Amino acid sequence: MSLIQKNDYDPPKSYVLRKGRITKAQKRALTNLKNLHVLLIETKKIDFTKAFTTSNKTLVADVGFGSGASLVYMAENYRNTNFVGIELYTPGIGSTLNQIEKRGLNNLKIIESDIRELLQNYIENETFDVMVFLYPDPWPKRKHHKRRLLSEDFLELLHKKLVPEGLIYCKTDWKDYYSQIKKEFFLSKDWQKENLRSLPSVLKSLPKTNYEKKAVREGRKPRELFYRKISI
Repeated sequence: MSLIQKNDYDPPKSYVLRKGRITKAQKRALTNLKNLHVLLIETKKIDFTKAFTTSNKTLVADVGFGSGASLVYMAENYRNTNFVGIELYTPGIGSTLNQIEKRGLNNLKIIESDIRELLQNYIENETFDVMVFLYPDPWPKRKHHKRRLLSEDFLELLHKKLVPEGLIYCKTDWKDYYSQIKKEFFLSKDWQKENLRSLPSVLKSLPKTNYEKKAVREGRKPRELFYRKISI
C-alpha cells in the first residue's frame, strides 16, 4: 500500500517507466550501494540537513537525471554544493550509484520517486536553491500534451519548494514544448525571466548527454529556459 496520500485531483502521470536492460555492474550497485546513497521515502518530510555529511548549504535538484552524466559532472566539479537526483529509471540509478562510489561524491544523494508525488508529500517548502530539468519527456502527440510535466499547476508547486530567489533551469529539444513552458512562465506573476548569460557556473558547462547528441543529429535544436522565483 502506498504511503502517499492521493489528492482530490490526480493529474495524468508525466512519465512511463522505461524497462532498460540492467547490466551486472548496475545490478551490483543497486544491491550494494543503494542503502548508502539513496534517500528512503518514509512517512515524514525529508530532512536534507541529516541526509548530507557535508556542511554545504546550497541544494540543487536534478529532476529526471537519466544516466546521470550531467548530475555526476555537477557534483564532482562543485563539491561545495549538495545535489539530489530524482529519478525512476532503474538502470540510470544503478549507473549513477557506481559513479558516486567511484568518485567519492559525498555531496550527492538519489531519490527514487515520481517528482510530483515527492514534492507534494515529502519535501518542505523553500528547500531547493536550484531545480534542473534536462529534456523532460515532451509527449509529442497532441493527445498526450496533458501529461507534460512543466504545466501551470506544477510550476505553482515548484514555486513553493524553491527558496526565495530560487532558480529553475530547463532544456528541451521540442519547439512546441519550449513555447508552452515559456507561455506558462509568462502568464504567471511568480517568475522572472533571467538572461542565460547570468547562469550560475554550475550550469554553464554541462556535458552533452547522449539524448542531446541524438536530438542534434536528428535536427532538433536544444532550447534553454532560465527563471527566478519572485518572492512577495
